[in-house]
Amino acid sequence: MAVEGVMVSYNYSEDEEHANILTVAASGIKFSDRWVLTHGSILSPLKEAQIIMNAKGKPMLNEEFYDKLPEIYVTCEKKPSNTPNIYESVEVLSRERNLDNDVDFEHSCYQIRVLTGRICHVWQCPILDRCVDDILYSWTIGHRDGDVEKQTQLGKALLSVFVLVDLESDNRGWVRCFL
Repeated sequence: MAVEGVMVSYNYSEDEEHANILTVAASGIKFSDRWVLTHGSILSPLKEAQIIMNAKGKPMLNEEFYDKLPEIYVTCEKKPSNTPNIYESVEVLSRERNLDNDVDFEHSCYQIRVLTGRICHVWQCPILDRCVDDILYSWTIGHRDGDVEKQTQLGKALLSVFVLVDLESDNRGWVRCFL
């Protein structure tokens, strides 16, 4: 089973105005072709985050809860293949021509793909929750406008939450990126 690091994101807005749309992102781990595991902090702007905090480690089994969660985007890097890259020889030729010049052509080229999915399970690890309470008791988490104490409680509650994303609808669109 291949495991890879991915970026998990979704678009969020409280008032559905295009000018106020926020992209929320977190790291994740994609395993097999279908599943992605990420942490609960990605849910912090959602109203459902308060429901998770109040659940106190009880499993979230309500279908209505999951139906209200946004569609998730998972960004993966394409792994190098054994097939020859047509652009590789052009890059080598370009580097050879510019050896005399002090131009830096050191950049990497890679392809990414964006997969879509839905959150299918959210759960809180009670052992990790105890560790957060015992070790991070003096930390403030999620310090933005508003009540710092409420945001800290929510942030700490979400640190011990795991989110499982099912990539049932797969957009296999490749995008070429240059760095």
